[in-house]
Amino acid sequence: MTAAIVGGVMLLSIAAAAPVGDSGVRAYVDRALAGLQGGYYVGTPEWDEALAEELPVLRAAEVPSDTYAALSRLSRAAGGHHSHFSTPVQTTSATQPDVPWSRTTPTVRYDGRLGILTIPGFSSVHADDQDRYLRAASEIFDSAQARSACGWVVDVGQNDGGLGWAMILAASPLLDDGTVEQFRTRDGRASAVRVSGTSLSWDGRRWDGLPVFAGRFGALDQLGLPGLVIAPALPGAPTKLAGRPVAIVQSTRSASAAEMVLVAFAGQTRTATFGSESAGYTTVNGGFLLPDGAEVTLSFALMGDRDGNFHEGTIPPDHPADPQDGSAFDAARSWVLQQCPNGSVG
Repeated sequence: MTAAIVGGVMLLSIAAAAPVGDSGVRAYVDRALAGLQGGYYVGTPEWDEALAEELPVLRAAEVPSDTYAALSRLSRAAGGHHSHFSTPVQTTSATQPDVPWSRTTPTVRYDGRLGILTIPGFSSVHADDQDRYLRAASEIFDSAQARSACGWVVDVGQNDGGLGWAMILAASPLLDDGTVEQFRTRDGRASAVRVSGTSLSWDGRRWDGLPVFAGRFGALDQLGLPGLVIAPALPGAPTKLAGRPVAIVQSTRSASAAEMVLVAFAGQTRTATFGSESAGYTTVNGGFLLPDGAEVTLSFALMGDRDGNFHEGTIPPDHPADPQDGSAFDAARSWVLQQCPNGSVG
């Protein structure tokens, strides 16, 4: 049995990437269909229609590649537009080392006593990349300048997604302890994402990956299992700065994991968002690998905030402003200035 985290999704496969002979195609299809049952939209008329149309294609397949187009459509029908099917070649390409989205790290600059934290998109299956991302965040907050900042602007305006758990951890010094987010499955059951200091848990377990849907076993434990325990907390345990005013800049590019960051701050006191509507990928993804190395990324739940407000689409800002011409950042900066003592960060 092997496991990997790909694009923010915890994947598990029994005998992953094993060859599939002609006699095994029926089992391959059965395994894919069982995994797809975990999708948020399974049971809807759209799912039923897609399944009825694609099932004859799947049953007529002679080799796994004959199923790819049908499984691609069914993945989207089961999980919505945030879900997709990847061929073995596409899966291998996405997990190569040194791809651009695996090299990014959080950055900071200061405007007087105002901290400006940029959380970029990031995804990697490689532990050294994940460690570098988290250590960069830890070093930002483990500094006298960060501790003296009276307020923060958090910029996810150019963040198009990736590892949501890593991004929430990167921002955890600014988040209140307790439940910061909830995931709700199609049966209405919700589970909590909680911050404690600069560590993260999901549904009462340490969280550094998203749920597993393991082929013929369907959705394990209804909500899946936690991923590989690699980094459940920021290294070095930097000082918590919760309670400082936080203004978040968002845009139509802020997608998936970036929207998870937006939701994590929603409902926190002295926090506001600025910019345009987010991209609208507010479902939570799990996934599974098939025996030939193909991968299904599958949405199984909606993102919701600490107060139980769930999103199925874009997230509007509290204060609309253009994120492209700088006015969203300027408005965010001014708002934080007003929250700081004497209205000044100098």
